Amino acid sequence: MEGSVTVIPLPNAGPASKGMTVIRLPPSLVLFVVTSLVVGAGVPSPADDGQAEALEQAEALEQAEALEQAEALEQAEALEQAEERSPGEGRPSQQAFMLERGFVRYRGAWRTSQEIELIERSERDGVARKQWAPRLEKLRRRLDDPSTAATAAEELREIVDPAAVPALGAALAREGVPQVRAFLIEALARIGTGDALAILVQVAIDHADPDTRLTAVERIGAIGPRVAEPALVAALAGPDNARVNRAAEAIGALGLSTAAAALVDALETEHTVIASDGRQAGQTSVAFGSTGGDGLSLGGGPKRGKVRLRNEAALAALVRITGEDHQWNLPAWRQMLAARELAEPIDLRRGR
Repeated sequence: MEGSVTVIPLPNAGPASKGMTVIRLPPSLVLFVVTSLVVGAGVPSPADDGQAEALEQAEALEQAEALEQAEALEQAEALEQAEERSPGEGRPSQQAFMLERGFVRYRGAWRTSQEIELIERSERDGVARKQWAPRLEKLRRRLDDPSTAATAAEELREIVDPAAVPALGAALAREGVPQVRAFLIEALARIGTGDALAILVQVAIDHADPDTRLTAVERIGAIGPRVAEPALVAALAGPDNARVNRAAEAIGALGLSTAAAALVDALETEHTVIASDGRQAGQTSVAFGSTGGDGLSLGGGPKRGKVRLRNEAALAALVRITGEDHQWNLPAWRQMLAARELAEPIDLRRGR
């Protein structure tokens, strides 16, 4: 087949030289070569995944706005028709009927203005929350650079946007440097919303590092210790004995005297444990009793049992917040609390 004269400029090529060769190629081969060159040259891509995601969100918002504008125009026309309708023209259309009652057609459904406001606010918050994760990652990298560490630390500690709370909590959970964890805790305390405080309480109870737990407790104390009391008291009744003691430590450090009764109940707690004698399932062993007789026990692997444990942290917290020490005498502790309750002044206006 007769070919055509085609000059193919290479990407980033300089000026053609005088000895430039003109190649005669079939059209199909020309298309193949051009496609290969374009693909080989590369197509610009977003700088990172965060930018690509932000672009997708912006496009989605534009589409939603276009839909809302179209629906608003349609509703305006329907409302105008409803206003012009005379009483004898029969029943209004469903659209006019809903508009007259304050409903708005929004994204394919009839909604009140309050519902629309909540939906849009939730979407804005969602976009803002997603933007904080890459922002915190950049701040974290700047903390490792001596030339930018001071300004990055200041920016991190002074975050006040509630939308940053989920990203701050995730960053705190994976952070390995104690000083950076302290910055993240400070930011959460500065924000002070309910979800930020919930993260601080969880850190105060569950973080593996004692110093990080103490930092969280100190920030909670500065905000107001009562906000943490419900979660801490609930942890005292949990199945994990180590967690019971950590919650008791936090209560003592915060000086929550109103949690004294819960601490008395947590002095001794019952827990389910799994005990194993090291034998394989089905193995037998001979056990000798104190009377000199012997007994045959059949091994069956791990066994579940219940044990009562004394919690030293609960006792220490009680001594700290009450100023008394009745050791492990639970009746004495309860009697002391009852006597203090009776001694409290009665406020007749409040029925106390």
